[in-house]
Amino acid sequence: MRQRFRVLLIEHDTGYENVIQAHAVSVADEFEVTTVRSIPEALGEIARCAPDAVISDLQLPGSHGVEALTALGAALTRETPIIALSAVDDPWLARQAIDAGAQEFLVKDRADGDAVIRALRSAIHRSTIRRRLKESEAALRDSEARKTAVLDSAFDAIVTMNAQGLVFEINAAAERIFGYTKDEVVGRELATLIVPPEYREQHRRALASYQPGRPSRMVGRRIELDAMRSDGTRLPVELSIARLDTADGVIFTAWIRDLTERHTSEEALRQSEAQLRQAQKMEAIGRLAGGVAHDFNNVLTAIFGYADLLMDSFEPQHPGRADVLEIRRAAERAANLTRQLLAFSRKQVLQPRRVNLNDVVASLETLLERLIGEDIQLETRLDDSAGEVRADPGQIEQVLMNLAANARDAMPEGGRLVISTANVDISADAAREHPGFEAGQFVLLSVTDTGHGIPEDVRRHIFEPFFTTKEQGKGTGLGLATVYGIVKQSGGWIYIGSQLGNGTTFSIYLSRVDAAEEDRRPADRAPEGPTSSP
Repeated sequence: MRQRFRVLLIEHDTGYENVIQAHAVSVADEFEVTTVRSIPEALGEIARCAPDAVISDLQLPGSHGVEALTALGAALTRETPIIALSAVDDPWLARQAIDAGAQEFLVKDRADGDAVIRALRSAIHRSTIRRRLKESEAALRDSEARKTAVLDSAFDAIVTMNAQGLVFEINAAAERIFGYTKDEVVGRELATLIVPPEYREQHRRALASYQPGRPSRMVGRRIELDAMRSDGTRLPVELSIARLDTADGVIFTAWIRDLTERHTSEEALRQSEAQLRQAQKMEAIGRLAGGVAHDFNNVLTAIFGYADLLMDSFEPQHPGRADVLEIRRAAERAANLTRQLLAFSRKQVLQPRRVNLNDVVASLETLLERLIGEDIQLETRLDDSAGEVRADPGQIEQVLMNLAANARDAMPEGGRLVISTANVDISADAAREHPGFEAGQFVLLSVTDTGHGIPEDVRRHIFEPFFTTKEQGKGTGLGLATVYGIVKQSGGWIYIGSQLGNGTTFSIYLSRVDAAEEDRRPADRAPEGPTSSP
């Protein structure tokens, strides 16, 4: 159905009105003409129902020519066309009418009904074009705003470039990830911005070899590679590229995902899994070692019993008595090994009590100096404010002796051994960042040497019983296993820090004793060890 336009005619001359009305009817009711006699009437009609076009005589009673056009323009939309009519042919008046908002200026003597209808059609057509253009521009602005909002809300970086590799658009995520602003990158070559130097020529060759219509090895795939931030640091990214062939050339859009957090999480997961496997292995070895030690103790009990009976049957000077004594000494060495196995498996009987680690270290200082020899300097750094722990002091002494002996073997050319104590508070966040750690208040006992350090492959097995890097016959491989068992049974854990050529630190964390809690703790019950691995 053909559209019918509403036209408001402001004309006091009924003869001219009739001419226009007649021609409006003659064009198949294309126009519906409403006539008023004055500007006030026109403003009332516009307020009632806005017209599609206005025809206004400039010589109306009570109006001042072009001032009437100004009043009409204020009441109408900017897209509503106005055709001005005048009884006189005055170019100056025509110019004033056009400047006041009229689209057409017609002189009545020369403008019959057909001329007015043609002017109406032309004015409405131009107005329609302007309105549609304005709507298109608004839609384009809305589309650009929506596109920008979508791009800027994306978690991944989005970078668009042409076939020469020149960037012409990036989103907010790209600015955040790579450290550039949009103004800094638009018009610059992508290769010099985020592509590491060693890959830039390869990147340029790939762009140069691209041909429209032919498949590209890079387009439509997910690729993991390294990218570069504005400060030169590297980051792992996942890259996906889309292309669009246009009349002006090819456009490439790259979706770039920062994999730093994912790699960090994967590494933390791998470490946690390794810690869990190590803890499970140590627990299994501990159960095995404890069972073997108990069974072996039963055998040793019989050996000791029969050796004692046999010694009693010999006279003091009998030559066979010395042989039996050697048998008993060998059994004592075997019994010492079973005690170490029981310590590792946490099945030995402890006598825990409140202990100040400073006192334990101070009482052992002279003995430790003799143990490590003259070539190694012993240094103690004891925090006077270090709290007390609940542990068996004899077992803590054994821990220090074993660690000192291990440090001595790591410094064959001499060096320095540092034993220190300190209070340490570990937050829940810090505990989560360090697998094996627990949150709480602890006393830290550290034993540091300046030896050759421990390789990573050795560190993974260092607490396993019978594992040793020493020559055959120079170590049982139970020293550090015993340390591990004692610390675990005392409710603590061990952390090893070591770098090849820069020495090793064994850090032992034992829970600080709170006086009020200690008073409520049963005296004959030792604290249970945590499940964290060393």
